[in-house]
Amino acid sequence: MAETVTVYFATNREELPDPDDPKGFGPGLNRRSPLWLRYGAADMVRQTRDEAFRIGELRVAPESIPGVTAGETTEKKLGSTAVFDALRRRLIDKEADLVLLLHGYACDFESALSHAAELRTAWGTASRPVETAVFSWPSDGKIVPWIAYASDRDDARSSAKAVARALERFLAYLHELDRGAWCRADLHLVAHSMGNYLLRHALQAIISDLGGRPLPRVFKNIFLIAADEDNDALEDPRKLARLPELGEFVQVYFARNDAALTVSDITKGHPDRLGSTGPRTLTSLPHKVTLVDCTEVSETGPPTDARHQYHRKRPEVIADIRAVLAGTAPEDVKGREWVPARRCFRILPAKRRGGGGRRAARSAGAGSGGGAERTRTANPLLAKQVLSR
Repeated sequence: MAETVTVYFATNREELPDPDDPKGFGPGLNRRSPLWLRYGAADMVRQTRDEAFRIGELRVAPESIPGVTAGETTEKKLGSTAVFDALRRRLIDKEADLVLLLHGYACDFESALSHAAELRTAWGTASRPVETAVFSWPSDGKIVPWIAYASDRDDARSSAKAVARALERFLAYLHELDRGAWCRADLHLVAHSMGNYLLRHALQAIISDLGGRPLPRVFKNIFLIAADEDNDALEDPRKLARLPELGEFVQVYFARNDAALTVSDITKGHPDRLGSTGPRTLTSLPHKVTLVDCTEVSETGPPTDARHQYHRKRPEVIADIRAVLAGTAPEDVKGREWVPARRCFRILPAKRRGGGGRRAARSAGAGSGGGAERTRTANPLLAKQVLSR
């Protein structure tokens, strides 16, 4: 029986075939402006759990901007308001939390929606359901090493202010609500792979917009997963040093054998990647940051995954994230063990677990810290084929 999942989206991609009546979104930036946003929802369908979700029905929220997309006397109608209203009602009806996704490199529009649908089904449970929304920025959706990678980094930088604008619009919408219209959902932010580089630049745009004012605490958890970002990012104020201000907790999931990030490191001349080694130093890491080593649970089957997709395909990692979403303390998550020398947790593969599957050590300060070890994959050229970084 077919499975249908609804996901929500914001995007600054080009509208196809007609900006006034879009039926889909292409690989380039919006032709009006990189800051131009469209909002909507999609019913995503798959026939079996082994298949990727495909778009069953795409609904782009209509909007009218006087003097821009309509006449000067036309009543203003924002697509964002309609989508936020629908999403808020759904969160209330389902008693669900909200996961916001920033996808990675080489991810076309349909793949972005598909990954959001996967997270909704994988991370949600009967007792703790989640709804998902994705900001889809114009990564190429194809693998042409070096050329597409550089293009996607350019597009990520160009999309940063659009991400900031979408978040600021969402916060303004929440502030405009009457107290009786609020929902009780926790908000969680997920950045995967190059989505972390996009998040860096979006964070800097928000800091600039606020003019030195404190950042609002918006999210319960911020997940930095397989981050294609410099491993000094959490200590550098020009990068992600102020990110913890936006959330109650920051969860960094990394794998030292991530083949995609090894190639990013070696062939692109980047510093060590946060998603491979964890943070460069532990001395100034905020206590709200928890590091989780996924090296032993990063393998997910096809070589094109390049040990880069464990957050949505590996059962042990999915169970770990579910526990985090449920509010389990870092030291109480089943299947983890504490690594004092690297001040991080390590997820153990199911076959190595004993005592009912639990080896989580309790230690003072165990919720923060990480490791600087690294290993190289034997065949880094596999990452030329890796999809959806």
